[in-house]
Amino acid sequence: MFGQVQSKPIQGNLMGSMISYKRPDGQTASAYLVKPKGSENAPAIVVIQEWWGLNDQIKSVADRLAGAGYQALVPDLYRGKLALEENEANHLMNGLDFADAASQDVRGAVQYLKSLGIQKVGITGFCMGGR
Repeated sequence: MFGQVQSKPIQGNLMGSMISYKRPDGQTASAYLVKPKGSENAPAIVVIQEWWGLNDQIKSVADRLAGAGYQALVPDLYRGKLALEENEANHLMNGLDFADAASQDVRGAVQYLKSLGIQKVGITGFCMGGR
């Protein structure tokens, strides 16, 4: 079955949380955002999820990036759904419109970060997100 996405405390006083942002087409997307302490304009990295979804493991990648001084934003490409088994992950991944995810969710994530005054934004991905 599918799981739920939640906020969780991370290293020290950092707190990652779910946020909403506008995609270029005007629709709303959700993402996990975590910022390093005292660095509102720190460089940012958009992290693209694995085929499991926006789970604790991919959030921990974002948390580690924040611990290293980067803001990290992980778009929720599955819209709150998590795969707990391989067949679910395969089903969710195969149902994903990659062109829409890249041109709307990911591009919107970069635009959102730049709207916060962040000058430098990079992108990384793992498994499905690294394709």
